[in-house]
Amino acid sequence: MPESHRCHRRRCGPSSTRVAGQASLRHRELMQLRVFDDSEALASGAATLWLDRLVARPDLVIAAPAGRTPRPTYRHLQDEAQRRGLSFARTRVFAVDELVAPAPADGYFWRHVREAFLAWAGIPASNLHPFDPRAADLDAMCRDYEEQIEAAGGLDLVLLGLGPNGHLASNEPGSPFDSRTRSVRLLPETVAYIRTDDDADPRVSDTAVTLGLGTLTEAREVVVLVSGSSKRDILRRTLTGPVTPDCPASLLQTLPGARVLADRAAAGAL
Repeated sequence: MPESHRCHRRRCGPSSTRVAGQASLRHRELMQLRVFDDSEALASGAATLWLDRLVARPDLVIAAPAGRTPRPTYRHLQDEAQRRGLSFARTRVFAVDELVAPAPADGYFWRHVREAFLAWAGIPASNLHPFDPRAADLDAMCRDYEEQIEAAGGLDLVLLGLGPNGHLASNEPGSPFDSRTRSVRLLPETVAYIRTDDDADPRVSDTAVTLGLGTLTEAREVVVLVSGSSKRDILRRTLTGPVTPDCPASLLQTLPGARVLADRAAAGAL
């Protein structure tokens, strides 16, 4: 499918940017924006990127997202993996975030990942690392999760969606850029957004556990998928606005090699 490929540095102006209260950073020119004609081309492009990384490293360590934007990517991933004869048997899978009680005990978001990806991927249970939303001590569980990631050798690839208010994973506006995996309180607008998903479960919690922004920045590659005209304003703010915790996704401007894959409806004139 046709696509256009543009590096975001063309819209950045100077190659340095300033994080509020921090020294100037000079990685902004390294972030890439790829614009696809439509949501299906975006999903196909994301699946191809994932599979290329799998070929390079069969024991890929990935944090796999739930949500409406990644859903078509999993469909293309299955079709393309079958066409190319690729196996996920050595892949290690971590979660991006998860809702806690009263959300389903087996994982509100993990259920989506399981249905869209794990159900057909043939990954051994020993290679799956969901959050435990039933843990009596969420803080201890989150510390252990960081240790599991470290034991796996770190995250090779993190796939994320872009929240309407600029959140990444469940890191809401105001989240510290150096935050680690932890429990968080979701803003009312985020809870309302989750409930607009066609596959939403009525048991939505306003408390979640999430990979921290600091955790995400340590991944070898971060890829954010953005689809639809409703994301146009927040995508522009993410890519061209100030780097500030008020827009957590603006942190992408400081990450070497970060990739934003967007359809034309979301990218607009970027």
